[in-house]
Amino acid sequence: MPRTKKVASSAATGMAAPSSQPDMSISTQEYADRRDAVGAGMEAAGLDALCVFYPARIAYLSGFHHIPTERPIVLVLGPNHHSALVVPAVEKEHAESTSSIDRVEVYFEYPGAEHPMERVVLILAEINANARRTGADHDGCVPYWGYRGPRLSDLTGQRPIDAEMLVESLRRVKSAAEISCIQLSCDWAARAHRRMHAAIETGKTEMECYMPCAAETLQEMVREMPGWRPRGFNGSGLTAMFVGGRSTAMPHGFVKGHGIREGDVLVSGAGADIDGYQSELERTMIVGEPSPEQEHAFAAMLALQTRAIEVMGPGVTAGEVELATVALAEELGVQDSLRHHVGHSIGLEGHEAPFLDRGDEAVLEPGMVFTVEPGVYIKELGGFRHSDTVVITEDGCRVMTDYPRELKDLIIRP
Repeated sequence: MPRTKKVASSAATGMAAPSSQPDMSISTQEYADRRDAVGAGMEAAGLDALCVFYPARIAYLSGFHHIPTERPIVLVLGPNHHSALVVPAVEKEHAESTSSIDRVEVYFEYPGAEHPMERVVLILAEINANARRTGADHDGCVPYWGYRGPRLSDLTGQRPIDAEMLVESLRRVKSAAEISCIQLSCDWAARAHRRMHAAIETGKTEMECYMPCAAETLQEMVREMPGWRPRGFNGSGLTAMFVGGRSTAMPHGFVKGHGIREGDVLVSGAGADIDGYQSELERTMIVGEPSPEQEHAFAAMLALQTRAIEVMGPGVTAGEVELATVALAEELGVQDSLRHHVGHSIGLEGHEAPFLDRGDEAVLEPGMVFTVEPGVYIKELGGFRHSDTVVITEDGCRVMTDYPRELKDLIIRP
């Protein structure tokens, strides 16, 4: 497999190419083009219709973002580019404002006298979809907040054809507009992180340091981008936070209110929602002069992330990236301190496929966007993890998150 020839942004500093006049939305035409691409796949597979239940896939194909509840929301694609969105009354005006969909079918509530899934079956009948030629990304809505079915197959008498990859294969490679949204997300994440970084003080809790910074940066987003609103599934629009102390040794450590003390390891996270698209910027910071053990763990983590970025490029498999990183971890003697794979794709969701994991055989292609975040976790010391958002280019990759990566720049002076 060919190896990365060029990292367009320095792997040593994480400096990303600046975005100029970036778009901050996906056009109606792009949504239509996505549905056309799915329609071509349906035709090739001999499908009469496709039912899409998963919220991120509905958003990808229509621009309709929603908060999943027990109330089913279903996108039905049929012949001749027909599209219909089944929604509850609480989403009526929201759905009707999505101009790229042909038809919005509204039911009152769940479960209702007539179950909402009956509306889906009615639409399939209206477009003459044979149950044996109907595809879906799931056999009905995934149970959530007390939802109890029925499955699509319970109503049609036929299990739908698994057509999940008709959509997921398109989501893997990001368009120019998607990359522009993700880059703008990276830029705002870096701004929020810089403000938070400067506000960290010993004697305060984590939340006292980061919450005012996130709020101030969010206000700037509203002022500087007229018309911007968060659209994705996390709802906040912007995140800037960190955890501190030994709880960082848990990769998903939710312990907060620890209070910042000299000698602490801090692991941060920042990101922003641009038309539903996400990014990820994480840094490991040390409060006060690092101990030799902290310096060693930090250096190992940084070396692992640098190796992963150096390996990434078109034609390389996702598994190769992790295997190269694990091989270096073995050389450095930290293989037993790894707790997760090297990274994952990111876009409308914080975690998407493919994954930088030895079990993933996906081949990296230009336009794929990943987080790169190998971590070193030592129970008595803490967790050490940087995460950068990286896009695959024609001749290598580009780090999109503009933030220092070296320890000297990430020491918090008490």
